Amino acid sequence: MAQQNDRILGIIGGAGVGAAAQLYIDVAARFRAATTRLPQIALWNIPLSDDLERSFLGGGADASAAAAAEALVAQAVDRLVDAGATVIAMPCNSLQRVAARESERAGLPFVDMIGATVEAVRALEYREAVLLATSTTYAAGHYDGHGVEMAPPPPDQLAELAALISRLGTGRPPTTRELLDLIERVRRPGACVVLGCTDICGLIDPDTAAAAAVVESLACLADVAAEALGARAGREPRLTPERESSVP
Repeated sequence: MAQQNDRILGIIGGAGVGAAAQLYIDVAARFRAATTRLPQIALWNIPLSDDLERSFLGGGADASAAAAAEALVAQAVDRLVDAGATVIAMPCNSLQRVAARESERAGLPFVDMIGATVEAVRALEYREAVLLATSTTYAAGHYDGHGVEMAPPPPDQLAELAALISRLGTGRPPTTRELLDLIERVRRPGACVVLGCTDICGLIDPDTAAAAAVVESLACLADVAAEALGARAGREPRLTPERESSVP
């Protein structure tokens, strides 16, 4: 692994422009607070078409759409390698496995947002959570098999969530009040709520999220990405591929 002062974070943006921009801001803030300097970050925005983005937000991505998105992610990793990146992150739950695979192909560790989010749930001593995510993320089972039971909302609330997420493709994101109202109606006894779509992260301020037992995948990614750059000495960030650390 590169020395701390040589580490460069490569962010794959575009699958949620706002999420990539927020990750850049949050990682820089965390790193600066820990080290009193700014980090080295490169960002490549994949040129998703509106139709392709909507297909993923709505869960309607067919084989050709998936292949097109995967090719764009592969191109992004190559561009970030050219820019000198030593570790890769992608603030998109739906394309995590693709980005991890392409990072491994390029010989670079990948910051595991799914693993970091599950780890945050465990740190709060929850073993169950209600997962708010895109249909694509549910269908792919990204949060399955990590030792925490992640359940979707009931059918009525699931349809409401899908409608809120689909608005992201039209430039009308959900409001904070809409998201908080939905969270309260999907809450289950003994379970926290996980925001597994980065485009709906950041609508709730951190204190409110903590008080409401809401775990945001984007915030978890920012934490471990800052650690991957050396913001916290003595603890290795959660990375893939296996030669850097274990793959969940």
